Parts: sequence; C-alpha cells; structure tokens
Amino acid sequence: MDLEKYTFDSIADAERTAEKTVTEFVIVYNRWAKECHNMVVADREKLNELTQKNSIARQTLQEIYKKYCTSKNRQYHRNGTGYYFYGGTYMAGTAIESCTELSKNEVMVQTEKVKNFSPVKRYLVVKKGQIWKIDGVESLNGNKVWEFDIL
Repeated sequence: MDLEKYTFDSIADAERTAEKTVTEFVIVYNRWAKECHNMVVADREKLNELTQKNSIARQTLQEIYKKYCTSKNRQYHRNGTGYYFYGGTYMAGTAIESCTELSKNEVMVQTEKVKNFSPVKRYLVVKKGQIWKIDGVESLNGNKVWEFDIL
C-alpha cells in the first residue's frame, strides 16, 4: 500500500481549501478502506494482518492522517486500532452542504447525509501555517444532536 495510490489526484497542500481538505480526506480514506475490504473478501485471514500494529495498511492510514489531520492523540480512532470499516468516515459523503467560518484559521465544514450509509458530518478544520487540517468530526444522530465521531 502506497499513499500515492490513493492521493494521485490530490491538490497541493498549500493550495487546498478547508472544503477540499475534507473532500479529499473522505475520498482518500475510502479508497484505502475499499482496498482493505477487498483484501479481506479475497482472503479472510488478511483481517488479522491488516490490523497488526506495524502493518503496511496501518502505516498507510497513519500517512493519510498525517497529510489531512492535525497531530493529536487519537488512540481510539482508526489509526490507533487499524480497523477500516464501520462508522466514522467510512462510506461518508463528500458533498459539502455548508462551510462556516468560525475564525480566521478555523472553519466548520458540513457534508450531506448519504441515505442508508452515513449521517450528516460536521468537520472542524483548522489552518496550520498555510495548510488546512481536520481537527475533529461530529455526526448528527437521529435525534438531531451532534455527537463526537471518529475520523
């Protein structure tokens, strides 16, 4: 697994807007997750291999996080567990519903719901130097309440 395989059509970091950062992250993450899924479908034993601490799949996922997300301890997120499926960004939508500027270096980007797959997501994106990075994500639950979610 090579990061370039998933980011072949990405925009240069300094040129990427907050909205494009979210869109690219979701696309790149889902390309990675789809490849992991296909490996496991072909050979069920691959699941153990993919989730090992030093597996190439987890290293690639950590590179994806490094490129698109702020550096923080996310021990219960995917880069800490290695699981590529269920919840979080998995199967999330990329259509931007709104983008709200919270401050000069902070915006909230909301994506549309993907019916039967993923709820509305709200990403906090911060500018670090010249580069926009995702700092957190929330999902809108069935009671219309925003809840912490994993990337």
